[in-house]
Amino acid sequence: VGNDYMRDVVKKVWERYEVALKKEKALDFDDLLLKTAEILQKDEKVRSHYQNVWHYIHIDEYQDTNKVQYIIAKAIAGENKNMCVVGDVDQNIYSWRGADIKNIMNFEKDFPGAQMIVLEENYRSTSTILEVANHIIQKNKNRFEKNLFTKQKGGEKIGLYQAFDENDEARFIAEKSAEIIGKGTDPREIAVLYRANFQSRAIEEAMLNRAVPYQVLGVKFFERKEVKDVLSYIRAALNRDSLSDIERVINVPARGIGKVTIAKIFSGMLDRLNAGASERWAEFIRILDDIQKKVGSEKASELVKFVIKRTGIEEMLKNGPEEDIERLENVRELATLATKYDFMVPGDGVMKLLEDAALSTDQDEMEEDGRKVRLLTVHASKGLEFEYVFIAGLEQDLFPHRAMESKRERRDDEEERRLFYVALT
Repeated sequence: VGNDYMRDVVKKVWERYEVALKKEKALDFDDLLLKTAEILQKDEKVRSHYQNVWHYIHIDEYQDTNKVQYIIAKAIAGENKNMCVVGDVDQNIYSWRGADIKNIMNFEKDFPGAQMIVLEENYRSTSTILEVANHIIQKNKNRFEKNLFTKQKGGEKIGLYQAFDENDEARFIAEKSAEIIGKGTDPREIAVLYRANFQSRAIEEAMLNRAVPYQVLGVKFFERKEVKDVLSYIRAALNRDSLSDIERVINVPARGIGKVTIAKIFSGMLDRLNAGASERWAEFIRILDDIQKKVGSEKASELVKFVIKRTGIEEMLKNGPEEDIERLENVRELATLATKYDFMVPGDGVMKLLEDAALSTDQDEMEEDGRKVRLLTVHASKGLEFEYVFIAGLEQDLFPHRAMESKRERRDDEEERRLFYVALT
């Protein structure tokens, strides 16, 4: 009975969610792939068009592709099957977001005649690191056999510290980092990796105690409230059907537009608003109109500056408590960031800014000039390089992580081992 009830609730919520997406002319992350796959499968004209545009397909990080991406690639490849993929089964660490290891394991079966080239020479790690990494990953059964080697012999030994608890471990990491920095290493060359975000708390505390500069990756710039507010103003100005954006900023700064008034506005009952509410709504629309006019004439950075001023956000943060000054710096930083789109035609630059904000990742947050030790999850570290790496919290049920042990969802020991392999290398 419980399952039926849950299914009914999900069905109702999902239907309303789809209606809201359509009304706001929006696609979520799944839709970006799903709608593309549907068009390619159903529309012969579109499919043949792209098959003619792209005669050769190259897919990187193929082990991280999901079922829908596989369908898209296969549809575009068509009968020619001119497809080259690059990937490493041992680095498949995203099954929790749909990555299907079968895509790479079955590639030769799906594309008969495909040639496999095994790249075993590693140019990055020392032989010490590779020896340990090979030893770990060989325990996995679901993989292609390969044995990484390097011409870089030896290298520093891997250190192991057995801590009493997370605070002792954090103290060791902070002290060791301070020691390494003291010998002349750039703090940016030091990374502390962990399995779960909550682990950063103890490490941050220890870093502060030892005065070691650090940056936590994962606290996304584009996720900050004040930054989202500015972007919502721009989106609402460009799309008046984007009710979620309008609801977000209609009272930023406070305009005294209450929930009952918002409900009437969203229901199209503007004639039922009293004089005060009607004027406040009209002023809000004037702000959106002014922003919309500027979109077509201003560079991206100038538009952001205009939005900050015209909406009253600048005035609000200027006169707020001390933490508001930091928020003001953040929205000004958004204007600085937007200068990289200023070479584009007005309008196009703003659209690119909105797109990049929506698609930003943890790694995008890494401050290029910040001389700080990086604190990040192993997942976020994939593809990055550091001179010194600490892997924290290597204990049963943390790393390897314990899933919510339901009958359907058990820990995938092979994926946890692959994740450790990524951290090591």
